[in-house]
Amino acid sequence: MNRHQRRAYLRELRPFLIASLIFFTVGVAFGVAVANRFPGMADHFGDSITGFLKTFRGLPKPQLAVAIFLNNSVKTLAAILLGLAMGIVPALFLVVNGVVLGVVFFLSSQSRGVWPSLLAILPHGVLELAAVFLGTAIGLMLGDLVLKRVLRKSDAKIRPALGRALRFFAIVIVPMLLIAALIEAFVTTALIGT
Repeated sequence: MNRHQRRAYLRELRPFLIASLIFFTVGVAFGVAVANRFPGMADHFGDSITGFLKTFRGLPKPQLAVAIFLNNSVKTLAAILLGLAMGIVPALFLVVNGVVLGVVFFLSSQSRGVWPSLLAILPHGVLELAAVFLGTAIGLMLGDLVLKRVLRKSDAKIRPALGRALRFFAIVIVPMLLIAALIEAFVTTALIGT
């Protein structure tokens, strides 16, 4: 997949990228609203996330980078492949992750303040979220293709579309996730001190 093909693919992805952003934003807004309205539930949710994050705590930075990279790569690849189920899984993935980020950001900003909370997300989050949005957009696009095939509104072949998706994942998304994981393990941890 050369540069021209990648640009053309990104143009095809544009409406699905917009949809990804909408699903994620709805999730974030819902997460913030729930955390604000039901603080006990938010605290319980925050404790669950803290428990999950403890599996990464104490790892040497190179191993932490590998763990973050593998976690994000597997989930993003799953969002692409499971998009073949008419796009339902990537949409749910976006909403759920939006809710998680909304709750975590709300709780963090309450205890640490807004700027330290942003500092904990922004250095790696820009690339990581962009990569995830690209992956979920591909999943939504594949889901749209499957739905059109089921409704007999298109005769486009699924296998070549999946092949293009996987090439784009390998060439564009994987490097973005790798750089984001390195930034998170080495830069973000240094900035926030944990």
